Amino acid sequence: MKKLLLLFFLVGSYHSAFSWGKNGHRIVAAICELYMSKEAKEEMVKIMGPDYLAELANWPDYIKSEKGWKMADSWHYTTVHVGQSTQEVRNYYGKDEDINDALEAMDLMIDILRDDPVAIEWLEDKMEKNKAKPLRGSIKATALAFLTHIVADVHQPLHVGKNKDRGGNNITVLYFDERSNLHAVWDSKIIDQEQLSYTEFTHFINKTAPEMIREIQSASIDEWCNESILLREDIYNNIYNYTDRETGLPSFKWDYQHDYIPKVKDRLLKGGLRLAGLLNEILG
Repeated sequence: MKKLLLLFFLVGSYHSAFSWGKNGHRIVAAICELYMSKEAKEEMVKIMGPDYLAELANWPDYIKSEKGWKMADSWHYTTVHVGQSTQEVRNYYGKDEDINDALEAMDLMIDILRDDPVAIEWLEDKMEKNKAKPLRGSIKATALAFLTHIVADVHQPLHVGKNKDRGGNNITVLYFDERSNLHAVWDSKIIDQEQLSYTEFTHFINKTAPEMIREIQSASIDEWCNESILLREDIYNNIYNYTDRETGLPSFKWDYQHDYIPKVKDRLLKGGLRLAGLLNEILG
């Protein structure tokens, strides 16, 4: 019975092949670098070399084309049902030794960056069995890239999603009169509609008072997810306030962009600030 239930949970929870679009992940990484301590940056360079963190932020999406890394597909999201807590999700997945979702994957990457030998051995063993290649031949570079990516993912509200519609992938919408789906709109289309480079976007949203930064960074990982859940429910509850009369489909144009771009910016900024706080703690 447990095996059948777990299979249903995993299959039903599969959301999307991708997460925040490429620029979304770059923006979170770029914000992060602005707020990393000197000590943390020095340690980061030892791990990944002179490249910008934004250059590595999309690596966990790129390797989805590699058979050996299929094991990591579920690390990009978590499923939290209405009325369910993130702790209940942790308890459910904690019944086995595998890494099943974004919450467990973040914990693993944090432990690896903290030199936990058990976590390092677990991932090395998994990579060897699946013939998965680490980033730059380094277990720590691999963990850093995944942590950077996943922290951004859990700030995308549909990556803390609902399994029945695959995190919005099964909900057809019109975005500026072109057919798309709700998940794709939130992954990349709202960001791309602004027609900014990731560096321009980063500059535009980097406007936070020091006291607010401390408050944002003090939130726990479960609180990050709870914020995404609240926004997720707002998205679902208001989707049919924007409807095309001819097709009956949700139709998002400038009104939707106007209403939700501030929330997208908020999630990207918080993701970057929190990643910086986490890396400062781990590497600083």
